[in-house]
Amino acid sequence: MKLIIGNNIVVYLNNFYLKNYNLKDYDTIQKNLLKLLNKHAINLNGYYNVFIYQDKNYGLIIELNKEEIEYLDYFNNQIDLNIEIIDDSFLYEIEDLFTLNKKLLDKFLIYKKGFKLYLKAKEKINSISLGKILENSQIIYGKKAKKIKRESKIIQR
Repeated sequence: MKLIIGNNIVVYLNNFYLKNYNLKDYDTIQKNLLKLLNKHAINLNGYYNVFIYQDKNYGLIIELNKEEIEYLDYFNNQIDLNIEIIDDSFLYEIEDLFTLNKKLLDKFLIYKKGFKLYLKAKEKINSISLGKILENSQIIYGKKAKKIKRESKIIQR
């Protein structure tokens, strides 16, 4: 799990944390998300747009974007979440292909855009292989990943 707090809050949850997780029940999602944030001493109040990007190989990336709504006053303990779940396939931006072995690279499509390389899983990968990829890359998701896939060239191996 990785948590980034800035203007928005981004939570990275890999499949290890998501056993028996039901993405169809919005009430359960909201309760679990609030429990997770409270566990890390992050108190929320107000109105948030929540985007949950799910990738079958990685897990979830959750973005919480606070909306500044002037006409509604929220007390310190009030929160309203607008949750949207997006099926996605994450890309992994990597600096150098030679940091990974060929057997592992065979499980990925390799995209090239400019001087950058991106990996996309072709098949289900185990957590050890995913860990090796994550050590050497940065996750790209959402609109940015779709744009890269659309504008890149696939390198055949």
